[in-house]
Amino acid sequence: METTIQKIQLTPKQVAALDAGGLVSIRATWDEFLDFLPESPYRTDYHNDHIIVMGLAAFIHELLIGRIITMLTILSKGRGYYVAGSNVGVLKTIGKKGYYNPEVTVVKGLPAFVAGSDSIITNPFLIVEVLSESTAAYDLTHKMMRYKRIESMQGMVFVDRSDLSVMVVERTEQPNVWIQTDYENLTDVARVGLFELPLNDIFADLPTESV
Repeated sequence: METTIQKIQLTPKQVAALDAGGLVSIRATWDEFLDFLPESPYRTDYHNDHIIVMGLAAFIHELLIGRIITMLTILSKGRGYYVAGSNVGVLKTIGKKGYYNPEVTVVKGLPAFVAGSDSIITNPFLIVEVLSESTAAYDLTHKMMRYKRIESMQGMVFVDRSDLSVMVVERTEQPNVWIQTDYENLTDVARVGLFELPLNDIFADLPTESV
């Protein structure tokens, strides 16, 4: 007898939290996540047997993402790298399976897609996350550890819009050893591999946030 997967739906309370920029965690199986993902209007991850749904981003959050994508795209030109936004998913296949939507993903060479998909990749080279109050703890602890377990991953950039700083985490020649570098002055240039990201260009002329 065939088992029917119970479809997971967001409650009105969860939708209200997401529309306010919050984060919602729902315990689910991998199959339930795969059933939920195509219908989710929000950024959605799968982590530690939970669907993680992230709410609407602030204008400044998206502004920073747009700037970083532009900068990385210019730096990548002619060098064999490809830059994509948050609609591209990253699948972690080693150990417990996980699915994540970095705000920016850089691939070295051609992307390796999951079978049957043209939007889920398994070979990210570099990811960027712009931190917000609701997602910072999740990004800097749970997601970072999972990103480190992706063999192709060489660097992670975490942009903190609240204190105008950037943290770079890079893999060394020893696969399980990573180096963290913090850039906290607007005159600093964050470096990860061949990419250079001046903080003054990232954070220049930002509009004032209402909250």
